[in-house]
Amino acid sequence: MLKRIAVNAITMTLALAWNAPAHALPLPLLPHIPFYETDTMSPSSHPEPLLRDSDGGTHLDATYVFNGQTHTVGEFLDRSSTRGFLVLRDNRILDERYFGGYSADSRFNSWSVGKSITAAAVGIAISEGRIASVEDPVTEYVPELATSGYDGVRIRDVLHMASGIAYDESTNTDPTKGSTNTMIRMVAGISLPDQSRAMARERPAGTQWNYASMDSFVLGWIVSKVTGAPLSSYVRDRIWGPAGMASDALVGHDYAGNTVGFCCYHATVRDFARFGLLYLHGGEVGGRQVVPREWIDESTHSAEPYLQPHQLIPARPNASENAFGYGYQWWLGDGDRGDYAAVGFLGQFIYVSPKDGIVIVKTSEDLNSTDHMAEALQAFRALADAAR
Repeated sequence: MLKRIAVNAITMTLALAWNAPAHALPLPLLPHIPFYETDTMSPSSHPEPLLRDSDGGTHLDATYVFNGQTHTVGEFLDRSSTRGFLVLRDNRILDERYFGGYSADSRFNSWSVGKSITAAAVGIAISEGRIASVEDPVTEYVPELATSGYDGVRIRDVLHMASGIAYDESTNTDPTKGSTNTMIRMVAGISLPDQSRAMARERPAGTQWNYASMDSFVLGWIVSKVTGAPLSSYVRDRIWGPAGMASDALVGHDYAGNTVGFCCYHATVRDFARFGLLYLHGGEVGGRQVVPREWIDESTHSAEPYLQPHQLIPARPNASENAFGYGYQWWLGDGDRGDYAAVGFLGQFIYVSPKDGIVIVKTSEDLNSTDHMAEALQAFRALADAAR
């Protein structure tokens, strides 16, 4: 066990800190293979159908302008190291492609796309009366955090990445910072609850957006505490099965059995698309309300000024993240289109455009993924326009 922990920690450190070229990942480590313990979420006995034309669909393409230059979506998919790509209009597959040896049966790591799945579990727990309100402090449900920076912080502020804790996730290549450090310490045997209890407060909660994966773990810990079961079990029973997922999924946890929550849902592209459809259809699948419609509306809209597009990181106005606003663990598109996305490290996306009835899933191995976030939004919107 100790040897395995040491090997995992060293591998994780090298893999994320290596300054590799954008077109390839360092070392033989595959970013979609778990390097931690996992639970299995079984699929639905009645999978939500995804329909396709008899010819297998077409390869959609479109042009868009980004930073004054014209690009094609096809070129962007190649440049951003895409490995799986799926476009749905409602339940119909318009385009489905795989690259680099991956296939429709491959499981991809959600990375931070998983934050949106965890947030859905919070909304379901509220609808069941297990959590009274997002206005409640997290310590109402996890008193173990009373001596940490999370003491008295509202669940709403944690959902908004505005907890006020000191957590620097501005880079993924520094093994001493942010989620990279959190994951290294986790595979080295330091539990996620222990790490969250050590968090300090840096600023008042509810005043500034600061992307912090630890916030998402705390959300999952709340769900686990109020349900008396691992987060992965609750997601399996309330989301994975009821939403009609067709394949098993793996979910990462620390060595103490705590579901990671901020990443590490390993699923097929089609099942990630089914999660997008769940939100596109207002939380309903097959006549059953899986996620409350009101929760989806709250999750994908924000009124706070510091959560609006172009306001997330005022000190870095050209940061790619500023193309978006932020909701309950969802990234919100600018303008009046009403689109939003779940976004993960290395270029994982579930994009939803209710106005167009479109869901796009992109899984990738893109070491420049943060820089490509804003461009991805324009590429996806161009495809949604082309698919009308």
